Amino acid sequence: MKRTREYAYAKINLFLQVDAKRDDGFHELQTVMHSVGLYDELLFTLDVDGKNTVHFFSNSPYLPTDSRNLAVRAAELFKERAGKSGYLRIDMKKRIPVAAGMAGGSSDAAAVLRACNRLFGYPLSREMLLSLGAELGSDVAFCLQGGTALCRGRGEIMTKVKVKKNMAIVVASAPKEHVSTPAAFGLLDRAYADFDGSVQPHRPATPSDMVRALEAGETLKVAAMMHNDFERVVLPGCPGAAALREAMLAHGALAAMMSGSGPSVFGIFPDYATSLRAAAALGRGAHAVLSAPWFSLDGRRNSHSERNEQ
Repeated sequence: MKRTREYAYAKINLFLQVDAKRDDGFHELQTVMHSVGLYDELLFTLDVDGKNTVHFFSNSPYLPTDSRNLAVRAAELFKERAGKSGYLRIDMKKRIPVAAGMAGGSSDAAAVLRACNRLFGYPLSREMLLSLGAELGSDVAFCLQGGTALCRGRGEIMTKVKVKKNMAIVVASAPKEHVSTPAAFGLLDRAYADFDGSVQPHRPATPSDMVRALEAGETLKVAAMMHNDFERVVLPGCPGAAALREAMLAHGALAAMMSGSGPSVFGIFPDYATSLRAAAALGRGAHAVLSAPWFSLDGRRNSHSERNEQ
C-alpha cells in the first residue's frame, strides 16, 4: 500500500486573447497564465495488488465520482498509457470554486497525473505527461507545471515566464454564479461575428507586453495591461462577479478582472497587507494569495514551493 499527497493550485489569466476558430473547432488562444496559492488537496492511496479500479471521494456534493470527473479520467488514462494497474483511491478536499474560470478541474487532473507518476515509479517522461495533459483538457498541461507561462494554441504550447516580483492577489467567486466554458465561447463568437474581422476587440497591450512587465517586476504595468476578451460578454450576465470586481477596486486593488471564462474575479494589490484587508472586507469566498509553485515533474518542486494558505 502506497500513499502520497498532492496540491492542485488555481490559476488566473493575467491576459487572455481569443482569436478565430481553427480547423479542429477550437479557438486559437494567447494567454498569460499564473498559478496562485488557492488549492485543492488530494490524498492518494494505491494498492498495486488490488482490483484495477479508481474510487473518488470529496467534500463537495457537486462533483461526480465516476469518469465524468476529470480527475478520475486522468487516473484511468494514466494507468492505460503507462500500462499499470491496481486499486487507486483519491480523497479530495475541494477549495477552488467549481466552473469559475480558475481551472479547478484541470488542476485536479494535473495533480492526479503527477501523483500517479510518482506512485508508480515515474514510468512516464515529462513530455508524455504533458501530452496526456493536453489530451485531457486545454488547461491541464499548464497546471501540470504551474508557475507562470505564455500559452498559445489551445493552451498547450507553453513558454515559461520568470516573474521577478511576487504579487499580492485576491481571488473571489460569487457562489451562485457559474459559467460553462462552451457557453462563454459561444457568447464571444456572437459578439465578434465569428471573428470574421468585422468587429475588432480593443486590447490595451499584447501578451508579449505582459510577459516583459512580469519579467521586469513592474507590477503597475502588469495591472495596467490586464485584459480578458471574455469579460465583455460574460460579466454583464454575472452581477455578483461584477460587484466583486468593483469591491476589489474600492478596497485598494491596482486592477481587478475576471479570470478565464469566468465568473471568478481577481485583483492585483500593492502589497500583501492591503490584499489581506480587502479579502476580509469581501468576506467568505475571497482569498488573499501569493504566487504558487511550479513543478518540475520529476518529483522535485522549486525553491519557493511554500503554500500560501488562508
